[in-house]
Amino acid sequence: MATHKTVTQTSDYGYPFTKVFFIILFIIAPFSFLQSQIAKLDAYFSTKSERGDFNGVILVAEKNKILYQKAFGFADFESKQPNTIHTRFPVGSITKLLTATAVLQLVDKGLLNLDQPVKSYLQEFPYPEITLTHLLSHTSGLPSWDVVFKKIIKEHPNTVFSNKDILKEYSEQNINLVFRPGSAHEYNNANSVFAALLIEKITGLSYEDYMKQHIFIPASMKNTFIPTTPFFNYLPTERKNVAKLYISHMYTPLKENTETIQSNKEYWKRFNFKGFGEVISTAEDLFQFNTALTTGKILNSSVLKAAQEAIQLNNGTVLPRGIGWQVETDDILGKIVGHGGGLTGLLTSFVYQIDTQRVAIILDNTQQNAEDLSIDALMILAGQPLAPPGKDLARIYGRILLEKGAASARNELYTLKKNITDYSLSEQQFNKLGYDFLRSGKLPQALETFRINTELFPQSFNTFDSYGEALLKNKQKEKALIMYQKSVELNPDSENGKKIIQELMKQ
Repeated sequence: MATHKTVTQTSDYGYPFTKVFFIILFIIAPFSFLQSQIAKLDAYFSTKSERGDFNGVILVAEKNKILYQKAFGFADFESKQPNTIHTRFPVGSITKLLTATAVLQLVDKGLLNLDQPVKSYLQEFPYPEITLTHLLSHTSGLPSWDVVFKKIIKEHPNTVFSNKDILKEYSEQNINLVFRPGSAHEYNNANSVFAALLIEKITGLSYEDYMKQHIFIPASMKNTFIPTTPFFNYLPTERKNVAKLYISHMYTPLKENTETIQSNKEYWKRFNFKGFGEVISTAEDLFQFNTALTTGKILNSSVLKAAQEAIQLNNGTVLPRGIGWQVETDDILGKIVGHGGGLTGLLTSFVYQIDTQRVAIILDNTQQNAEDLSIDALMILAGQPLAPPGKDLARIYGRILLEKGAASARNELYTLKKNITDYSLSEQQFNKLGYDFLRSGKLPQALETFRINTELFPQSFNTFDSYGEALLKNKQKEKALIMYQKSVELNPDSENGKKIIQELMKQ
């Protein structure tokens, strides 16, 4: 009996306790794992910032709750004003995602039809085959506005052109399409400007007013606005708490303020178009936009889901694009959608992971690779062993090359590259360094960087292709021909390489 009594007591108290323990463990374990990954996220981005590979704001959320939000570096390097989580940034082409959402609202209301020719809404539009789907998926074949406005800019060099001018000029010039609508894909800012014109035509509101009333306010995007004047020409009142934009060079830690680049100011002074890249916002406001989208607050969920499906070209080829969205499938993350943005001195990324309902937002005002960083953030949360990278040998090499010359740089490179634990050797980074030198007018350093990249990665067709390009710029045609021939030998499918070889052989 005593034995039975003991068993009864164990059953009455021990089993429920064990059950409760495992329930608590079941609840706590995922939370503990998530906290661990957030700590890894912070370590990763802190290292990136310390090494000059990230300067801006990151926000990561899951199921509309912010998991991690932090600012790094400076909004103004000259005054040492730090970035904060409230710093505003131009978001670049993430604007296109906002414009597409506005268009889809009108589609949902039956005021626009994705398959209807644009010309049925804008009578002056000169291309009857182009539909709204073509515009929002960049499959329209429209010529760029640089081509269309070339003539009138020569005639009126001081005129500032806005949305009201783009329809008129495309209509009057009536330049041939680059390709038949739906037969190919070519990213073109003009597509989104025409989408903005459709919003104005259908609603009777200015693009700015519609976006404010139907996107920004409903989504609680309190720090988001559309500037009056174009990039690099903002009004003083609209510069408040907006990060300055800087070019990062791989060969020096110093940043180049884009406000000192007069050609940028002059170019954008001519084009005050809306709808494609001009919105200024914060990481948290973009999170609010995502929350408003995923909860159906600003767009019907069925319309959103359809827009996030990859579309097909006329020949059946599936594109990594939906209606306004970039759409991709990753082996680890599954289906991811979003949009990126870029401008001289700026790169931004907005990536949403469908299965986990996680979003990663990166805003960087030193033109670092925001899209890669946003994917890295999602990978870390997914539990992938993404350790902070080793020190970038391309940066180290570039700085020594500039200061001490080719021999010293090569010797240091070959010494350090033996230490694979602390240093990272990347073909892409050396290629990027070469183009950085090239754009900066440092041709001897560019040539040496491209040359050593062929030495480091002799089986890569791209290293020889890039070296050939730099040699051509230096008018070394015979040597360039040899490099292009080697590139095509490694990659027989390189049509561009074959074309250049043919041209060089004729000379």
